[in-house]
Amino acid sequence: MMRVELEPAYVLHTRSYRETSMIVYALTEQYGVVHMVSRGARKKGNNNLQPFTKMYLSWSGRGDLVSLTKIEHEHSRYTSNFRAQVQCFYLHELILKLIPKLSPEPELFDLYECTLDSMINNPADEHVLRNFEMRLLAIMGHPLQFKYDYTNDEEVEAQLLYRYDPDLGPARVISQQQQWNIMTGDLLIHLNDNNLTENILPEAKIFLRGLVKHYLQGKPLMTRRLLKVN
Repeated sequence: MMRVELEPAYVLHTRSYRETSMIVYALTEQYGVVHMVSRGARKKGNNNLQPFTKMYLSWSGRGDLVSLTKIEHEHSRYTSNFRAQVQCFYLHELILKLIPKLSPEPELFDLYECTLDSMINNPADEHVLRNFEMRLLAIMGHPLQFKYDYTNDEEVEAQLLYRYDPDLGPARVISQQQQWNIMTGDLLIHLNDNNLTENILPEAKIFLRGLVKHYLQGKPLMTRRLLKVN
């Protein structure tokens, strides 16, 4: 039986379970995404499992669903800004749908924490979401190769057009058809340098949303129904 004491964590999602309990989906520092049962969590007055709050969780059990045994709070990053709330829930959806449970990823915990702070402090900054999407894909094991045309190993050129293959990278094309993975070499250079200037952000958004959709494999994102997420 696994016993974990006071592990740093954030609650990503909760849902009702039986009469008074809840299933808790938490991102933890050392264990990745963990699914827990919080018994009695739905009783009146129980408000311990709020999002955007760094906490320390203890649990025990076997298998994929463990029992939450203790909660200690550090501090809350709660915001009343609707845009910031929905964008933060967008992060939660991506993590839950793209990262396998019990997959230890300390880098993901740090990325989430930094992104949460940046997004709450400045919810209109699109760079924050784009950076999160790219780094999340890299953590998943899909590092993004933007620098070279994979067909000839030549560096991409700003004035040319390329088609991006998620498994291989860019390859030069002639066609200018409108597809999420057809882009300019200029965008690829900016992505490679992590230099998303204001004029390049709209093109970067189309590409990265298409790339995320590719890896979601048809799984819907509910947050996009609440708000046109950046």
